[in-house]
Amino acid sequence: MRVAVVGSGVLGAAVADELVRRGLSVVVCTAEESRPPVTDVAFGWLNSHGSAAEPPSGARDRDELARSLGALRDTTATPPLRGVITWNGAVSWASTAAATARFAERSGPGVATVEAEALRRILPGLRVPPSVVAYASDEGMVEPDALRHAFLARARAGGATVVAARVDRVRARRAGGYELRGTGETLVVDRIVLACGTGLPALAEQLGEDIEVPGVPAARFTFSAPELRLDRVVSTPDFEIRPSARHGFVGAEDVVPGETETATRARVRESLSAVREAFGLPREPVPGDVTVGLRPIPAGDGVLCVPLASAPGVVALAAHPGVTLAASLALRAAEQLVSPQ
Repeated sequence: MRVAVVGSGVLGAAVADELVRRGLSVVVCTAEESRPPVTDVAFGWLNSHGSAAEPPSGARDRDELARSLGALRDTTATPPLRGVITWNGAVSWASTAAATARFAERSGPGVATVEAEALRRILPGLRVPPSVVAYASDEGMVEPDALRHAFLARARAGGATVVAARVDRVRARRAGGYELRGTGETLVVDRIVLACGTGLPALAEQLGEDIEVPGVPAARFTFSAPELRLDRVVSTPDFEIRPSARHGFVGAEDVVPGETETATRARVRESLSAVREAFGLPREPVPGDVTVGLRPIPAGDGVLCVPLASAPGVVALAAHPGVTLAASLALRAAEQLVSPQ
């Protein structure tokens, strides 16, 4: 069975790896192999609970996210994925101690409240520690593109082919299977995984399916701060940051649709000023790149992993947070592909 995976972001890379491990012939079609736009701007927090600093999300399926963290631990236990993820946990707090405590209680046993004295050991250097924070010890952080590359490397080692081809057209063949056309060669395959983010609806429509995958803008920024001692994710009402071996530190900011780049950069500067204040840094952190991308967030619970009713052997795959869900959704998509209903 020959399978085309359309898209080489972290979801496409993970499912390609899983399909190869099941003995299938896989070709990955990617318009931007070096820097897929969604994975490239992902924050890289492997998060199953959310943050005390954010409003509760009724759409977040904590069981699904927890299963995926377990699957990521398993799949990154051996080379070439071993060591890609750092499992140091995440600290978050809300604007009040009561709100932080409610978040921890609502999150269940994976999140514990930590008081100021213990927090000094977890976050040394915090100038005025909140009276209570929420600590999720089972969460991790990763360079999203490093995880994507590791999945692709293992898929290639197992026989997968990656072709630089943007897929613009897809159609069912009378003789069976599907034909994909675009900027590269025409491909004939037996089955397809559509893992191309906000580009998924246009291809699904050609197969007779109406699917919505809105793109929600978000900014990732890098910065340097030599005096900042930090080895885990920190999420507060004023900033969300993590250390990065590649960039020094990485931060994340929401983006108001339609706002100017100047406005986004001003929010980044405010975030960095808050970091300086919180950790008592002697100088302002130095900002680096600010990149705005569109997170594909399917309607409902933010997860789309379904076989297309009108196109047997085609699975649509998109999710937020895709980096966290990559391992478990790769398993689910592979099951749907090799055992279609």
